[in-house]
Amino acid sequence: MQKSLGPLLVPFGGPLNVAMQEFGRGRPVLSVVGGLHGDAYNGVYTCHLLIEWLRRQELRQGPYQLRGKVRVLPAVNPPGLLLASRHWPFDNTDLDRVFPGYAQGETTQRLASWVFEQVRHSDCCVELHGPENHLAEWPRVQVYHSQPRALDLTKTLGLPVVWVRRHSTAKTAHCYELPVRTQGTLAHNLSQAGVDVLVIRAGGGQAIEPEYCTRVFAGLVRLMLHMGIVLGPPPEPPGTASPRVVTGTAVQPVHCRAPGLFVSAAALGDSLAEGEVLGKVVDPLRGETLERVHTPEPGLLIALRTHPVVMQGALVACLVRDGH
Repeated sequence: MQKSLGPLLVPFGGPLNVAMQEFGRGRPVLSVVGGLHGDAYNGVYTCHLLIEWLRRQELRQGPYQLRGKVRVLPAVNPPGLLLASRHWPFDNTDLDRVFPGYAQGETTQRLASWVFEQVRHSDCCVELHGPENHLAEWPRVQVYHSQPRALDLTKTLGLPVVWVRRHSTAKTAHCYELPVRTQGTLAHNLSQAGVDVLVIRAGGGQAIEPEYCTRVFAGLVRLMLHMGIVLGPPPEPPGTASPRVVTGTAVQPVHCRAPGLFVSAAALGDSLAEGEVLGKVVDPLRGETLERVHTPEPGLLIALRTHPVVMQGALVACLVRDGH
């Protein structure tokens, strides 16, 4: 069943509708939210895979039986997705900073209020987020340390990395955690309402990467099986049996010293030894290599810069240190 918020009236254009698909009935209830940021196309495509799959199961065209309810909001920020703009393009508002919203407020506040009301009574909510700071990320799921039940759920997804964070901190551009205000995020407000919240990041931005999307989709099926929302066989591809559970202190950021074009020489998910080459910074005007960027210590490569232009001191990679 499809529901929608709207129409949202915007200047100089037609009204906007924000769609939600609902499958099954009863409990438990899983909500999946994509497209909060307009450059996060992997999350939108993952929602497409999930909606397509759930529709087949409702029509009994697959080996699974629906026993609970699934709500999918694939594209919360439609104008941002149209323009590949991370924020709401009319006023540059970050939608993930205005929750729980206000039903009588401005457009973004009303939108946030509607989304929050749709998912606040879920047993679990999965947010499909895009990357930040021109980085592509190895598939990982983020969970609050105050939600031990949610931490157990993360391990059923089969994604390689689980990041445990505190309510008062967030990942910075340097890949470690500092005290910040997180009260306006959907994850924070849902966790305060007693909903188990899982935030998934995989791949880069402004593109669709089917391999990552398929991997996350399979993880969502495993999660539904574990929660008892569906009954059936394990999905393909198989997931990671023992994900690495880390905190911000386990992550080593890597910065370049020279400005220029960064050319990577490693791949996400690589296990690297100390001193291995992550990439190089070149000066294309003079045909010179200005710097070879090396790993400062051994670890798993979980984030890698995709935008080639770097300034002095720019973040180019993040490692999970060995032993953590």
